[in-house]
Amino acid sequence: MIPRRTGVAAALAVVLVACGASAPASPDAAARAHLLSVDELAAGRLDSLPTGDQFIRVLRFTQAAGNAFPSRKHQPGIVYQETGEQLLTYEGEAGTTIDAGRAAYQRSVQHAHSNSGAGPSVWYFVALWPTAQRGAPLVNATAQVAFETEDIAPLAPGSYTETLRRITLQPGGRTAAQRVGGAQVVFVLDGVVTVHIAGHTAVRLASGDGVFVPPDTGVQAFATGTAPAVSLDFVVIRDGSPFETDLLSTVG
Repeated sequence: MIPRRTGVAAALAVVLVACGASAPASPDAAARAHLLSVDELAAGRLDSLPTGDQFIRVLRFTQAAGNAFPSRKHQPGIVYQETGEQLLTYEGEAGTTIDAGRAAYQRSVQHAHSNSGAGPSVWYFVALWPTAQRGAPLVNATAQVAFETEDIAPLAPGSYTETLRRITLQPGGRTAAQRVGGAQVVFVLDGVVTVHIAGHTAVRLASGDGVFVPPDTGVQAFATGTAPAVSLDFVVIRDGSPFETDLLSTVG
């Protein structure tokens, strides 16, 4: 087994070499977050995992003012409201208003989405799905697949939580070099982000692009454009697992 310190140093080397960076005076400095802000948007427990192979999908919806549609029961996930507002209602319950820039966990029960604002509503639904559902018709004609992963191996049995965060990087900013304890998707809303994943070629993402990060894999993201970069960070993590582990050569 490789000692932890060696593994951390190797992960950092992958990140720094992929960036084309020369060795800094302090390796920890390049591994720490810079010009970063994180908004914790929503989280919710999964009642059960999908059976068999799985994938993560980001759906994009556009609803005109006054438009509403019911939805059948399906996988739970997280709704992120990009513009406008919506009223999310469950059968027999009062509705929840989701304003622009906010999110809500959507349970696996029959529900409806209504544009409760005066203008267009643009929103996303992010969830873990069973592979068997990949080719099924989407719930509404306005739905579009913005991003989806390849099939991923079934997650280990246990209780899981889905979490959605919004990551904003100013020009020249970066996230910390770290491991996330669960399956992760980075989906870019605005700007340009370059994501370095240990053992993989760096990938450049523009608005509408995404990338999958396997559990417990070293990762670091950089804003590589001239404007701020905004992305959604969706994580499916087993309860009790560490959410993030910084990849630093020393603890300071």
